[in-house]
Amino acid sequence: MFEVTEPFISVQPENRTLIEESLEYAWHTLLANQRDPFPELKQPRLTSEHFVSLLAGERGVTDWRPEDSLEQQRKTADNAFEIHRKAGTRHGLAVAMDALDCDIEVTPWYQMDAPPGPYHIEVVAWKRNEPVNQKAAKRMLTRIENTKSERDTVDLILAFGLDTGLAFSGAYFYTIVGDESYQGTMPNDAWCAGGSYFAGGMRMVMSTDITLGART
Repeated sequence: MFEVTEPFISVQPENRTLIEESLEYAWHTLLANQRDPFPELKQPRLTSEHFVSLLAGERGVTDWRPEDSLEQQRKTADNAFEIHRKAGTRHGLAVAMDALDCDIEVTPWYQMDAPPGPYHIEVVAWKRNEPVNQKAAKRMLTRIENTKSERDTVDLILAFGLDTGLAFSGAYFYTIVGDESYQGTMPNDAWCAGGSYFAGGMRMVMSTDITLGART
């Protein structure tokens, strides 16, 4: 039972019944013991998961997918105003794709050696936390279409990245660093570490603590 510590003042008229006043007191006590939902209620990163979609609608999110992860939905709703302000720009695309756990590099047509036409952009995208498949690629394209300028045409290039380590024994190497070239033989079990990136081809960058051989 609730202990009455202060006199309860009803807002009902004098002809109220006992049951009406009892219900009023019960609701008053229940609401008084509820936690204040503000300010978290209006913050997409902190609000209840059931309220995220309502905030997205309030903020004018057009590219909303129930199948997106909860974290992606929270980031999309949280970044909605920034995406609206910067839509059609490289920054806007980057913010929009970040909400889908993607890092991107955007190259506009005027920076290309052989552009296919004006207002064409090339988007290279790296997916962070899950493998890229046809469904993920379509999701990324939809987000780009909803954020880019209407006049722009887009080529989306999916980059697949992995960290790797390699051990070599007695391998001959030849490398160029700036204007200097070096060659020699790696010592046994020389350890190399770096990253490999695939986007229509392969680029491998390696670093090692080997001692360089003969200099030419």
